Amino acid sequence: MEYTGEGINALVCAMDDLENASLIFVDQRLRTVLRCIAYYPEFRDVLAYCNQNFDYENEKRKALGKIGETYVLRLPKSPKNMVAFVSQLLVEFDAGLIDIVTFAGKYYPQENKQDSYKELYFKVLEPFKFAIVKFVTDGINDAGPVIEKKVDFAPEGLHQQTEYLLVNMVKAVQEAEIETKDREEFSVMLEGFASALDSRDSLLIKAVWLGLSRALESKHLCSTEIDKVNEVFKLFLIVK
Repeated sequence: MEYTGEGINALVCAMDDLENASLIFVDQRLRTVLRCIAYYPEFRDVLAYCNQNFDYENEKRKALGKIGETYVLRLPKSPKNMVAFVSQLLVEFDAGLIDIVTFAGKYYPQENKQDSYKELYFKVLEPFKFAIVKFVTDGINDAGPVIEKKVDFAPEGLHQQTEYLLVNMVKAVQEAEIETKDREEFSVMLEGFASALDSRDSLLIKAVWLGLSRALESKHLCSTEIDKVNEVFKLFLIVK
């Protein structure tokens, strides 16, 4: 992405400093980012647009979840809601309502606190940076409604019947004797499956499950859970 304009350059520099900050300087670097966003009118306009009719507490409940004993953060899918959510999360960090280092360790546990912070940056803060810059460079377009596909919603009971199986699969992957890279990829896929179940979009659920189940089978993992999930899907008419 080519960055142009004083405001964008200032934000990118501030975000780079935040990325590379040691933990003792994170609060200071974060405050610089927020001041930069507040100073330039193009960023204020983007945040005003993104936060219009945005329910932060509701989105926060949906974004911050738990699978088994693992805490997960699922960013809102739309760039508009993602910018609104992360911007308000950053304000909570800055105000001391949430400790950013503790938060990073909880949702992105790594070998040490600095690595957890780095994961938080790349998984949450960097997507925020790219999204807000894209809004500025492409412009805010409220010309008309977005036409979305008609969603075939799965029954509510599907999630209830599948939740404990998902927890078992997460535990099995964590305990399996597989390479670290494979474990990380399975964790992402399981998180994606959990998000698909939350959406209740039948097509999305089937698509994610197809890839996840085949990947697990390739490593001879979770055969019992796979069979039971397939039985649940047949019961709720997700598959024939």
